[in-house]
Amino acid sequence: MFDYDVIIVGGGPAGLTAGLHLSRAGHRTLLLERELLGGNLKNVHRVDEGGPSGAQLASELAEAVAQSGLRVEEAEATGIEVFSSTRWVACRDGRGYSAAVVVVAAGSRCRRLGVPGEELLLGRGVIDCTPCDGGFFVDRAVAVCGSDDQALADALYLADLPARVTVLTRSAGLRADAALLRRALAHPRVETRTGARLDAILGADRVEGVAFTDIATGRAETLDVDGVVIRVGTLPNTAFLQGVVDLDPDGRVVADAGTETSAPHVLAAGDIRGGSRPLVAAAVSDGTAAARRAEQLLST
Repeated sequence: MFDYDVIIVGGGPAGLTAGLHLSRAGHRTLLLERELLGGNLKNVHRVDEGGPSGAQLASELAEAVAQSGLRVEEAEATGIEVFSSTRWVACRDGRGYSAAVVVVAAGSRCRRLGVPGEELLLGRGVIDCTPCDGGFFVDRAVAVCGSDDQALADALYLADLPARVTVLTRSAGLRADAALLRRALAHPRVETRTGARLDAILGADRVEGVAFTDIATGRAETLDVDGVVIRVGTLPNTAFLQGVVDLDPDGRVVADAGTETSAPHVLAAGDIRGGSRPLVAAAVSDGTAAARRAEQLLST
């Protein structure tokens, strides 16, 4: 007898969606989350235009979870063992659980540049969660390093506080959604510097500026800022899956559209899955697909 029908690793939008579907359908389901429910939703300002904030959606999902009967444990999964008839999920604190099906929805974390001052000044001007910390930078200067959707969304959020924002990207142009790009280029408090390589974050006890190189000219420059946001992509949380499922060159789980991986009865949902876009809507869609596939596997 399994401890649970399904174990879900990760409490972001993909994991929570899968858990809600399965729990409401009457399946014995356990969700393991090492931090707060919601995952990277805390970094989402608006789920869509005019929609709720990420924090609000996370709160709504957590409330729905509490009402659904889904069992949630604060634990970090450190490994999965796949046997002929069962899956075993091991946790860092020594606990372990068996299940017929495992849904891996452990998400991703922000990629670091590894430049001097980045780790030293984290929380002292290096901003990890823009909605959480943005209020400290009203009427101050902030550099946003990156060129994708999240980088420009962060820049616009800060500029509307208001803050004076400089977007620095080493690429020759910005690679964000067209609507975000238009808004950023038109915003009076957002300046962009393309072809700029961030070399260091300056300051002893707090951020005082950034040093960067103009790639075209090779000229070293500095910019006085009070805060820095690093948005240069994400890294999947797949270290505990090495040797368990196939991973692509980026370290994400190889899975088909039905979320099935190379390991039997192990599914992958959300941006941990290769090819899944890092959007809330995509994560929710993945969570729904994983729940449906899990139900099919349970019925066979």
